[in-house]
Amino acid sequence: MRPFSFIAAILVVALGNCPAATADSHAPAGITFFRADVTVREDSTLDVREEITVNDAAPYYKRGFRRDLPISVNDLWDPRYVPLYQHDNGIRVDILEVTEDGQPVDYKQGSGYGYPQLSIGPQNAPLDRQEHHFTVHYLVDSAITPIQGRDLLYWNAIGVNGNVPVAEAIVAIHLPATIPRESIEVERRVASQGGHSKLLPGATLGPLDDPTGAIVYRATNVGPRQSLSLAVTWPAGYVKLTKYIHLWRDGRLLAFPCIVFLYYLLAWFRIGPDPKPGIVQARYEPPDGLSPAAIRYIASGTTDGRTFAAVIAQLATRGCLRVESANGKIKLSKLMSDRATQSALAPEEEGCLSLLFEDGPTIELSPAMDERNAAQNGLYVQHIHDVLSRQLSGKYLVRHSGTVALGVLMTLFFAAILAATAKGRDPGGAFMFTFWILFVGLMLGMMIEMAFLSAWKTAIRARTGWIKMLPGTLAIAIFLSVIGFMLKKLSEGVSLSYALMLVAFLLINLGWAPLLKRKTPAGRELSDQIAGFRQFLQKVEQDRLNRIGGSLAGSAEDSQKLDALLPYAIALEVKEAWGDELAQAFFATTVFTEQ
Repeated sequence: MRPFSFIAAILVVALGNCPAATADSHAPAGITFFRADVTVREDSTLDVREEITVNDAAPYYKRGFRRDLPISVNDLWDPRYVPLYQHDNGIRVDILEVTEDGQPVDYKQGSGYGYPQLSIGPQNAPLDRQEHHFTVHYLVDSAITPIQGRDLLYWNAIGVNGNVPVAEAIVAIHLPATIPRESIEVERRVASQGGHSKLLPGATLGPLDDPTGAIVYRATNVGPRQSLSLAVTWPAGYVKLTKYIHLWRDGRLLAFPCIVFLYYLLAWFRIGPDPKPGIVQARYEPPDGLSPAAIRYIASGTTDGRTFAAVIAQLATRGCLRVESANGKIKLSKLMSDRATQSALAPEEEGCLSLLFEDGPTIELSPAMDERNAAQNGLYVQHIHDVLSRQLSGKYLVRHSGTVALGVLMTLFFAAILAATAKGRDPGGAFMFTFWILFVGLMLGMMIEMAFLSAWKTAIRARTGWIKMLPGTLAIAIFLSVIGFMLKKLSEGVSLSYALMLVAFLLINLGWAPLLKRKTPAGRELSDQIAGFRQFLQKVEQDRLNRIGGSLAGSAEDSQKLDALLPYAIALEVKEAWGDELAQAFFATTVFTEQ
């Protein structure tokens, strides 16, 4: 009998466990419960809290649990509520909290416009077959749109990108209490993208009463790639729509350029005003002891192609070289000169003469934009600039370069922190883009300020030489276009506020640096003398100067006609033919200034 008793006991235990086994086998797989509470704020942002319960969902989540937030153009597809398809619908989210089974959990936000992909918990491994309860809390910008005098919220709550069935789904829309209940209109639907899929057998959809006055709908048996969507409208005016609400929310980024601006403003007050100009009286001679290049350096604060032209004219006037022009190139030939002439040259002129003819008695200069010519032409102007800077800076001009350098370093420091902590749909290239924009933008802006605008002004005034300006103009336009392209990418990948922050950094540094230059009292007095000398050249000598060597046609006889005033006229932008032609030829590759 004992064997029969043993078998009977086994049968009793097995029968006793059958209901539990049957219940487990019929438990729904996938998402067993989904609820989204969407609170509409008066500033038009949405506060969304989602509760998602999954069970036996390993077949659906083979690389970990992933939630596609319903903000993409695929989710908000219905043409009755959204405009024609656009690559970026402008909707942005900010994740506040993610939990799994009541505990905070790590998550990773993916790429794409609006960055809707949210990978929660361990990745690259199937989700286990246990029941899990996830919550996602986030803010949404720019989801409410105006339509025919009413405001519209179209919310496709589950999203149509998930290939997971949903046993029960609830969506609750909480509107501001100031909106009259009778003025609210609601349309609801369970469907896939395009609305073509049919409801599964046994599916239901209907409203639920809510004591808080929220608009609540419940759907059951929602199929894969189907979603419960609500389109809620109410009269305009109860919610403040801001087209660029995300710009205001990210406006804290603009506080950093404000700090840099305040730094420059305080430095400007500390430095004090420039000495006031004195009475300008016409002078028939240049200030004693100053070469044409030195006069230009004091007058404009720049060493550029016109400075180079003035030095060459001075060397030609002193009989140290001959200038000829042919086939778009400028040929310089060294002439024999005595020791007295050599000793009378200014330091920058003597050094430039040695550099020009260190490889032979003749040299050809070309304004071409290739790397070799840029390096060659820049070498001469760099030498002139270095000599003038050592002689004149601090004595006649104070540029406060240390103050400007500290402002630039402050800018780069803030930019590095913000780039390293940038958030958005694709912040991966933010660091590289940020520093490329700042470096190239500052260099390009300095070139435009110091040489480009002046050269175009000269070309317009002289009505000639503008063709030589086109290569440089095109090069600058290309760099500006690249900067614009990178700013657009940062606007899309990080935020519009981030891109505007970089523009503000550039404008602040480029705008303030020239304003911090100051003349010393001696420099102010000397500038008044230079202004008087320039006045004399303009009113008395202009016609005669234009008749002397009116171009680079450059025979030896023409070179000998250049009188002592011509180099000064070129330096002070009075001589509009010879000086303009040479200055425009080299402006793109020869500009140096202390900032």
